[in-house]
Amino acid sequence: MAERPPPLPPVPAGLWWRTFAALADVLPLLVLSWWLAVRLAGPDELTALTTVGAFYDQLQTLSLQSQRTGSTAALWDLALHPPEATLQAYALWLGFLGTVSFCVVGGALTAQEWLGQGRTLGKRIFHLRSIDVTTGEAPGFLPALLRSAWKTAFLCLPNPLFTLLGIVNAHVPLFRKDRRAWHDLWTRTQIVEDDRR
Repeated sequence: MAERPPPLPPVPAGLWWRTFAALADVLPLLVLSWWLAVRLAGPDELTALTTVGAFYDQLQTLSLQSQRTGSTAALWDLALHPPEATLQAYALWLGFLGTVSFCVVGGALTAQEWLGQGRTLGKRIFHLRSIDVTTGEAPGFLPALLRSAWKTAFLCLPNPLFTLLGIVNAHVPLFRKDRRAWHDLWTRTQIVEDDRR
């Protein structure tokens, strides 16, 4: 009796499909995070949000005035030298929003990937899934948590270092045959095309 050849390895997901799936996962969760942050905010955070909103209204008013008058000096002065209270309010609100977003987005992505057998909402839409490269099965809880925490830190935390690393990480699959990013390598996972429709 002839031996059966080993099964073909799964096809790695293309960078564009991965990107579209990530956007489909994250955008609704970011909107939910913003909504939740406004509802969970205490008096200090709400005051900070109001201060930031007033600053943007003032910028918009000066922008419209500069279009009418042709003078942009006041607009540039306000944009380049915002009041100290506005900067403090912006830092307070952004920190609070980042914390809420990190918890909501990270928790939702971890739960979807772990309980959904490697398939989040975006991956279902674009027929992709995460697999463990050693077993070919869906990743367990810890890999799903680590993958989600990395992506969430890049997207939600107001830290330029995370943003820079996230941008580089998003481009790593362009230079690898297996199309794996750093978070795939660290967790021994891969995003592949899902043949189970």
